[in-house]
Amino acid sequence: MRMVMGGRPRLSAIRIASIAAGLLVAIAPAQAHPDSVAIDVTAEIKERCGFTATGPTGVDAPRDLENAASLSIKVGLDCNTPYAIGITSENGALVNLDAKDDGSGFAFSKSYRVAVALDTDKGIVRSERCASRELSAEGRCDFASVRAGKGLKSGRGISVGRDAVITIDWPAQTTLPRRLAAGRYRDTLILVVGPRG
Repeated sequence: MRMVMGGRPRLSAIRIASIAAGLLVAIAPAQAHPDSVAIDVTAEIKERCGFTATGPTGVDAPRDLENAASLSIKVGLDCNTPYAIGITSENGALVNLDAKDDGSGFAFSKSYRVAVALDTDKGIVRSERCASRELSAEGRCDFASVRAGKGLKSGRGISVGRDAVITIDWPAQTTLPRRLAAGRYRDTLILVVGPRG
């Protein structure tokens, strides 16, 4: 680029540098002279972090809860800054919607386990598996959180157009002490995501 000031041509240099979440573009002549001009242009890219609209709002488990199962659910992410995802369970287990414990010796809830994998530009970040009963706001699970920006951290990675993969599994009921009572079972997992706090 050439800039003409005071009748003499001067070569100018353009420098582009990334600063935190912003962008700095500086235009300045190669050497400072009284007949030169410097123009600094600054812009900022705001932090954003959320779920995309492509994620599921529910998932159907295999028909027979007494069999072992493993489900993987992809949830789209749009986080242009390091972030954390938190997950909590409403009931701490899959609970029978149709019947309450009547002392019959059957089980009326089924525990399960949850793990999370975050696909970031720096690689996959994986959690440990946590039992559903540990997924309360005060639970022992590292990613149990109701606050956006708390829970499983993405490290230095970001996730634009990438997914969080939630894996849910449970054992066959034959490996547990009691059979399940007949009925429909349900739990709700609540996911929160936000820039790391």
